[in-house]
This record gives sequence, structure tokens and C-alpha cells, in this order.
Amino acid sequence: MLCFLDFYSDAPPLSDHAYLQASAIFQQLREEKPVTHELLRYAKKTEPQLQESGDRGTQRQAYQLAFNTLKYQDLLEEIIAESCLQTSQHISADLLPLVMVMLWDLQDRSFVLQERSPHEQPVQEVRELESSLHRCKTKLAASLARCRVKLNLQSVSCFLSDSVRNKQHFAKRLPIYAWVNTLKMSVEEVCDALHRDGLCEKKDVVDLDDRSFCRDVLCPDTLVFSQQLRPRLQDSSLTGEHVLNIQDRSICLAVSALRPLLFEHNDVLVVGSFSPVTVAHVAVVASARSARALMCGADHTASQLEEIQERLKDMSVSNVRILSEAFCGLSEGDTALQRVKVVVVLPQCSSSALNDPVPVIHSEHGDWDLLPDLSHGQVSKHKIHTMSSQQSRLLAHALTFSKVQTVVYCTRSVYPEENEQLVKRVLEKTHTHPKLLPFRVNGPVFPDDSQLEDKTDSKFFRLGPSRFTNGCFVARLSRQADPTKVETVQDVLARAAAKGLLGGILPEQLKPGKKAKSKKDPRPPSPNQDPTAPVEGEGDLTKSDKEEESQAEEEEAEKEEEQKKTSKGRKRKVKRRGKQTSKDPKNDATGQKKKAGTKANQSHHSRRLTKSKKRRIPRLTLTLMSSEQPSKDLSPITALAHRISENQQTAHSAPSTAAKHPSPARAAPSTAPAACTQTIGNKPTRPLKTKTDLCRPDQVSDYVLPPISRPSSSSGSSTSQRQPANTSAPSTRPPA
Repeated sequence: MLCFLDFYSDAPPLSDHAYLQASAIFQQLREEKPVTHELLRYAKKTEPQLQESGDRGTQRQAYQLAFNTLKYQDLLEEIIAESCLQTSQHISADLLPLVMVMLWDLQDRSFVLQERSPHEQPVQEVRELESSLHRCKTKLAASLARCRVKLNLQSVSCFLSDSVRNKQHFAKRLPIYAWVNTLKMSVEEVCDALHRDGLCEKKDVVDLDDRSFCRDVLCPDTLVFSQQLRPRLQDSSLTGEHVLNIQDRSICLAVSALRPLLFEHNDVLVVGSFSPVTVAHVAVVASARSARALMCGADHTASQLEEIQERLKDMSVSNVRILSEAFCGLSEGDTALQRVKVVVVLPQCSSSALNDPVPVIHSEHGDWDLLPDLSHGQVSKHKIHTMSSQQSRLLAHALTFSKVQTVVYCTRSVYPEENEQLVKRVLEKTHTHPKLLPFRVNGPVFPDDSQLEDKTDSKFFRLGPSRFTNGCFVARLSRQADPTKVETVQDVLARAAAKGLLGGILPEQLKPGKKAKSKKDPRPPSPNQDPTAPVEGEGDLTKSDKEEESQAEEEEAEKEEEQKKTSKGRKRKVKRRGKQTSKDPKNDATGQKKKAGTKANQSHHSRRLTKSKKRRIPRLTLTLMSSEQPSKDLSPITALAHRISENQQTAHSAPSTAAKHPSPARAAPSTAPAACTQTIGNKPTRPLKTKTDLCRPDQVSDYVLPPISRPSSSSGSSTSQRQPANTSAPSTRPPA
């Protein structure tokens, strides 16, 4: 007996209600031919009366039977017309759709009567037609043989186009993909359970058989099984407890592409047409980042929402929120979207990349009107245009939310009009706020292992249908700067401030006045300054610094008055010793000069006594030293700095002259009056010159003021090392 294909050989028997639903679906979806080409006269089409709220298993069987009947519609009609079945059995036009679907099923089962369930309620017209077909099975087989000879068909499957025949062949052997609900068990625990059940783990899907499984190379939470294990897998406790969830690989790939994009404690919005298993899969992946999955309830029917809520409860998934609005009705200001960073767009598509579109269309709530086109291997341009318009609307609206960072777009289509062309067209038309980065294609989607990916454009992920997997298309759009445009630092900081990432700090710093103050003096450091020493207090003095300095000077002036009374005796002794050591007639100055020198020594002695008091003296910076009009508060210090700088230049230009005219060194402490003079042999040296005289270059470093910087390495020894017995130095060290 003839057998078309063993497509349903292992499938459970169909009920009478499944036959009735399949006939109604076929009647609605069948291709209408011109009157001159009609072999059978069907009744007029009416609205389909499908039991959407009934048993979903029965619905899937009915759609699968109707789809197979559509593929062989012309051949079945010729068999019925050539065998005169309609006239001989007095079959009315209303029952012709039922005859078509039952004839396909009987031919697939080699006209073997199937066993009925004792609990099934029989339908009389179905049972009568089944008996009539069984009585005419010989006549029907002969009619089929004549058609094969007429059409020169080596097999019945040759009646189909090459693309449809290949997909049908792949669908019979397509592996089963099931992702692990990690909220209940880990992937390793599930693998251990499968090992205990007698299955071994293989490394590649090519090596699968009825006693093995493997892991998906692109989906870390997905396991792959042979098609032969479907009955055993469906009866497994892992599947019954929703630990293993069977789903098409095209959906698993979209969720896997979403995994590295999730943020901590943020939400992901699922948009389009999808099943309860899909939203549960997204929620399980999001739970690893303490995130939630959002969906728009207005885009789904009441029965679909009820099914989703029931499935989520069975799977112990609690991080899903169903919004009452439709997706296209959501706006930027909705409070429910404030934490959404990722949007997954799963629109209805042509399903042209699926080997068998019925299971995916049924589970993901696809468009059943595509079955007639898919049964012939090509979708009409009109339907592609209609679907691409809906897809563009969803994708364009997903790109309008400013807080969304990434959008994942996935279809199960092979047509560029639904895939890369649509994505590029939407990106070109999308308007982005100037303060935000625009969306760009971010690829590759799976950079680690993409052996099956189409390499024509690495930014997109394309997977064609094969005997190992269904096909799909995945695009990842992320906010990115234009790689061909050089972005300034001000642009980046301004955008960060607009997003509120800097807490209001940046706008204050970007003011012109504050920018000028923050700039450092580009002049090089002083030669006597340690380059490694930290510079503090640079810049002009503030008002508070000046007030503190004036208060410190007033306190020092009061202390100087008190110390004058107690230090008169010491000052006189210093004066006498200075007269005794001065034998050079050049040093015999007038009384006015001596008086001035005495006053200078007294003021210097007072300053040395009060040195232990920590004064707040402003640091002499390069800006103050080099300014032509220094600050009034620092004019003495600035003048001295200029003189030191000039002396250094003079010393470098004429070192021999400087050696003949030694300069006075820094005064020793007043507690050591003997240090006022030095002798070279038996000849006394000259007394200290006045402040108007030049200083020696090698002693300039001894004049370093404490607030300016530390003495450099060229300054010789410290103050404690300056003894009056130093005969190696040609100059004297009297008090200043």
C-alpha cells in the first residue's frame, strides 16, 4: 500500500474534533482557483470557527494536518476527481474539506484504521467518511499510481518544490531543543539526572542518537536531544515539572543574545508576539541580574494572558510584570519604563526560515494566513510588505525611549525586507536627541562561537534552515558613537551631565571663569625648587588668607614690643663685638650707618626669636615671581626673588668676579655671636655688606624662605652645619 511520508507515523491518533478543526482550517486557507481550473466544487468560504480556547494539543494537530493537506492539495484533488469518489459516495460540497484532510491522514497511515479512545465522544459524519474512504482504498491507490505516471514522479514527495521538500525532510529529523529553568535546577544538575536516566553526553549535535544528548554551543542553558527521544522526553518528570522546557532554537538564540546585555536591578521589555515559554525564558535569564521582564497586556488576548500567567506560576517565575497598555501606546514619561534598559522585539514574521512552521506559529502566536504561501515555499510580496510595516513600527517605537540602551530584534525569516534592510531603514529614519548617542548595529551578536552564522555581514546574525536547526535572524542595536567622527571631551562631559551622571558638578566647572582659575602656570619650576616637592597654595591669595596673615602680623608686632625690653643688653653686646672685630678702615662707617645696621640686627634678632611661632605666609609661586606688577602683600618677597634670580644669572656669566667679591651668607642664630666674623689665617675678613650689595651665587640657596620651597641640593649644608671655623669658604658669615 502507498505511503506518502511517515510524518505522522509516531504521532498520537487524531480525534474526531481534530479532523473537524483541520477541515475548517483547510477550507479557510485553501487556494481558490478559477472556475475553468477547478476539479472540485467546494462550498463558499465562511468565517473559521476555531476553538482557540480548547485543547492546544488538538489545535496543533489540526493545523499540522491542514498544512500538510495544503502542500498536496492539487494532487489530492486530482486523486478524488480521477477516482470519482465524490459522485460514487455522494459526498456534498460542504464535506469536501473534511474528505481532503482525512484522505491525507489515511494515506499517511497506509489506510490502517486507528484505535479510538474509549472516552472520546464520536462524531457521526467523521466516522461515516472514514468508513467510505476505507472501502475505496484500492480505487484511491490505483488513482494515485496513474497520477505518478502522468506527472513522472519517482516518489510522492517529488510533487513538492525543492525548497519545501528539503524542509519537510529536515523537519522529520530536526533535533529537540530544551532550555533549563535555573530557578529550579542548574544545568549541571539536569545533566546528572539525565546521566542517571541512561543518557550519555555527546560533544556535537551530529553525534546524537536515541541514547544521548549534548549542549548547545551558542545557548549555555539549552540542551539538545534527538528527535527519537521526543516521546520519552515528553513523559519525563523534568519536563512535567517545567525544569526542561522544549522550545525552538530560534527563540533560544534571541534570549541568549539578550543575556550579556542585562543590567543589575533593571528591566527588560518583551514586545511582539511570543509564547508563555518565551517570556518565562526571558524572566529566568533576567533573574540572574535581579531584573524583571515586562510585557504589554493589551497586545495579547485574554486567553493568551491567562495562559501566560498560569505557565509562569507553574514554572515558579515571579519577576514578570504585565502592563495594561499596548506597546505603541507607551511613552517616555511612563513610570513603568523608568528602569527599562533593554527591549526585545519579537514581531510576527513570514516564518520562512522554519523547516516546519506549524509548531512555532502555534506556540508563538504567529500568523496562520502564511500557511498557504509557506506550503508552496514562497511568501507573496504583498504579505511581506504588510508584515514589514508592522515590524518597522514596533522597532521604531522601541528606539524612541531615551533610557533604553540596547534593542534586540529577532525574526524567523530569510527575506532581507524583514531583516537587515528593515533595520537599516529604521535606523536612518530614527531621530536621536542631540544629547544622546544614536542607535547603531552592534555586532557580532555571538563573537565566541558562530560556526553556523552567515559571514556576509558580521554585524547581523543569520542562520539558515538545516537538518540541525531552524533558521533565524538576530540584530542587536546599541547606543554607540559614530566611529568615523572624533568626539571631543566637552561633548562627552556635556552628554554625561545631561543624563545626570555627574550630579550637577560639571556645569559649574564648565563656566569660563572657573576654567581659567583651574589652569596651571605653564612656566617651568624655579632652579632652586625641588621638582618633586608638592606645590600648595599656588595662585592669588584669597580674602580669608589675607585676614589671617594680618592677624598673625599684629600678634608678632605685640610680641616684638615685649621682647625689645628684655633684649637690650644682648643687642649692645653684639654691637660692641662688631666694633672690636672691624679693623678695616673701609668698614668705619658714619654713625648713621652704624645706627641703621644696629636697627637691622635688632629686627632680624626679633624675627629669629619669633621663628618658632608658625606663621601663615603665602607661598611664593612662579606666577608671583615672574609678574611685572606683583601683589602689594608680597612685594618685598617678590623683589628679593627677582634679585636672587638676577644674581644667579650674573654668577653664571662671571664666576671669577664673584669669587673676588664674596657675598654675605645667611645670619647665624643670635645665640652664637661668635659666628659674626671669620678669619683666614691672621687677617680678619670684611664685615657684612648692606642689603644693596650682591650675593654670591653659591650662597643664594641659603636665602631660601621657608614658605617658598626646600633648599635644593646645591645649597651646601644646613643651618646647623654653618660653624664659624669653616676656613674652606672664602667669605664670612656675619649676621644679616
